[in-house]
Amino acid sequence: MGALRRKAALPDRSPRKLWETALGQLELQVTRPNFETWLRSTEGISLEGDQLIVGVPSDFALEWLRSRMQSLISRTVSQLLGSPVSVAFQVLGAQAAPAPLATDRDYPALATASPPPDLNLQFTFQSFTVVKSNRLAYRAARQVASGEGTYNPLVLCGTSGLGKTHLLHAIGYDAVRAGKRVIALTGEAFVDGYVKAVRRGQPQSFRDPFHQCELLLLDDLGFLTTRSASQEQFFHIFNALHERGCHLVVTVDSTPAALTSLTARLQSRLQGGLIIDLLPPTPGECLLILQGKASHLRRPLPEPVLQLIASQPFKNVRELEGALNRVTAYLDLVSGPLTLDAARQALFTLRPSPPPPSAEAILHAVCQHFHLSPEQLSGASRARDITYARHIAMYLLRQHASQPLTAIGQLLGGRDHSTVLNGCRRIQQELTALPQTRAAIQELEVTLLNAPAA
Repeated sequence: MGALRRKAALPDRSPRKLWETALGQLELQVTRPNFETWLRSTEGISLEGDQLIVGVPSDFALEWLRSRMQSLISRTVSQLLGSPVSVAFQVLGAQAAPAPLATDRDYPALATASPPPDLNLQFTFQSFTVVKSNRLAYRAARQVASGEGTYNPLVLCGTSGLGKTHLLHAIGYDAVRAGKRVIALTGEAFVDGYVKAVRRGQPQSFRDPFHQCELLLLDDLGFLTTRSASQEQFFHIFNALHERGCHLVVTVDSTPAALTSLTARLQSRLQGGLIIDLLPPTPGECLLILQGKASHLRRPLPEPVLQLIASQPFKNVRELEGALNRVTAYLDLVSGPLTLDAARQALFTLRPSPPPPSAEAILHAVCQHFHLSPEQLSGASRARDITYARHIAMYLLRQHASQPLTAIGQLLGGRDHSTVLNGCRRIQQELTALPQTRAAIQELEVTLLNAPAA
């Protein structure tokens, strides 16, 4: 009878009126900043049976409300109606549709007999040159790959280009060959997969593959620092895997303690493992690294040429390898003798490095190349030629201007990060499959390289 009386207190059971009443109750139960940020701009969309659909302004609001407030909201609405009610969230303006089946790329790929698609098979222990500045990280990585390491997690730290990703992939490659179930993914892929699962209302489908893995490899933990809901998910996955003895390896550009945006409990978990810094190579180590990589070249380079490359002020192994490739390609093209003068001529264009093209320069070049106006490029049109040009722009902004996904989306008409990520992936795939896409990218890169500095 009490339940019936409470139902009678709400004669208007429209979703809009119900949600307005619930908001009044919630405003008394949450902090004002949380109410203003996450609840103020929401609205009741539909009430069907025992489920209330609430419209939210963005994917991030949906993710946050689902992970932080769903139980409180459901309890509040149930009390208003006098019977149990579940609450689901939907981005305002999105079409409600049956949840599509997940593709292999939406969720973590679990590998047993063959390497996961995110593993680079060229990054093996055999192709990694061991020097003093990376020897400790190399030994720890080998122990984890063989299952002998007692530390968990293994955290590989260091600035870009020092070999963290190489060692991470080498661990995965050896572990898969030993028959272990491995998940390898980047921080960006973790966030993207989780957001997609939340949007479908299927967050558990994102977590399920982790329950089966024996080794989790996460490249670039720093990508999670500004995404609290994704950090929360990673923390719970971390705990579950750690408790049953699954090894975890993560890479990060700085020590976990320096990532102040990481939650304290996640920092504590990471600091409970083995944290190893990979340091920039010394000049002597640069020569050893070059000798190791040059031994695999089709055309060996003389020792004086390697010494010349090693003496240049490169900051990391990636720049060093790029210089070696540049010299090798140059000498192949000129078909001349392998002299120091020829090597100096090849290296001259590497020092000083030209500044990267600005976002404005990239957008202008794309518009000129495809004969579009800036308004067409950033507008709402989904015409095939305009969409293709827009994806090209997304790819170039990501690769050459180092723009984050959200910033690229804002430059191109306020599109969300998942749209930008899909556009970049499409172009990346077409570069190997479609000659016209490869030619378009090459022409635009030449245009940007020859453009006068702003």
